[in-house]
Amino acid sequence: MKNKQMLLTANKEAVIELIRTKGPINRAMIARLTGLSIPTIMKITDDFIQAGLVRSIGKGESTGGKKPDMLEFIEDAYYIIGVDLGRHRKNVILMDMAGRIIKRNQEIVSEDEIQNPQVYIEGIAKMISACIKYAEEIGKPILGIGVGIAGIVDEQKQVNVFSADFGWNNVKVVQQLKEYFDLPIAMENSNRTMALGEKWFGAGKDCNYIFCVNWGYGIGAAILEEGSLLQGYNGSSGEFGHLTLEKDGPLCDCGNRGCLEALSSGNAIAKQMRKILRQRNCMAEADMENVQADDVFTFMKQGDKEAEKIIWEAVEYMGIGIAGSINLLDPNMIVLSGGITKSKEIYHSYLMETIEKHRMRNAGTKVKVCYGHLGENASAIGAATLILKNLIEKGGN
Repeated sequence: MKNKQMLLTANKEAVIELIRTKGPINRAMIARLTGLSIPTIMKITDDFIQAGLVRSIGKGESTGGKKPDMLEFIEDAYYIIGVDLGRHRKNVILMDMAGRIIKRNQEIVSEDEIQNPQVYIEGIAKMISACIKYAEEIGKPILGIGVGIAGIVDEQKQVNVFSADFGWNNVKVVQQLKEYFDLPIAMENSNRTMALGEKWFGAGKDCNYIFCVNWGYGIGAAILEEGSLLQGYNGSSGEFGHLTLEKDGPLCDCGNRGCLEALSSGNAIAKQMRKILRQRNCMAEADMENVQADDVFTFMKQGDKEAEKIIWEAVEYMGIGIAGSINLLDPNMIVLSGGITKSKEIYHSYLMETIEKHRMRNAGTKVKVCYGHLGENASAIGAATLILKNLIEKGGN
């Protein structure tokens, strides 16, 4: 029974993906491209039409016989809310079903919110309410709310089990949001939502096996195979930032030493620079605490040799980590996203050299390394896509 349901879901996803990306398209062409029978295509497309996701836009050209109905995906039938719960920034978007952002609200995260998850979620609820109000004013129904959050997520219970970035344990994010909104809500690890967004609407649209790396304040990753997110037995797959690269290295927020995140993340880069600035005694402590990874890249451009050393070491560690992922997973695409990629023109060549140096010979010879197309909205767009994906899997019901 489970295998039958999985097959039905896969068939629905294949059909809607063709209509979404190749439309207008007729049923006979969908049958040829998917290998499904015409009666199966009729049943699936009728379900999508009834759900308001697909419509007929008239007759197409005939190659003999009756002219076929041409079907297209209704990109603005519903709006969806996507939420990215970040350590430094909250991002809430209202998007249509083509991944276009209609409205966006962003706010800086306060220390009080980090210490008190309830306060954080109250702030998010206000931002979501503003998007819902806008959608109501223009007469667009909301399909649901998708949430991306750093850390381990229990997919069944929809609980943030652990987040090193926040220091949170067992926070019932979805349950608390449901106190405010009578809408479907889905939550997933933010690295996975980022990968899902890039697969549906960004750099990974034409690839089947993607390793997506989020290189920002922290480091995480997600694996997509044939469009499906790999979550692992306990839901903790993709903790790329917690691979140990130096057994006696710096202490990581997760409690271990020498993690990739403690060596190469934006937070690690900034920490190392602050330590050097303290030794130089060249600025006020308050100003020093505001130094972030972006500033270290600026110092490097200005000729600061110690800043340059910090950056090159961070890039080298990332290259070693990516080479290891190629050896282990053999993806056909690696997508790099996150705040550190804003400075890719500085380090890309060295990163590629490091990957080539450390990957196993003949491994990953055809892998494409590229950068995400969705920028700082990737995780929020992917979170919204969770809701769209769930609707499609249910045949629009």
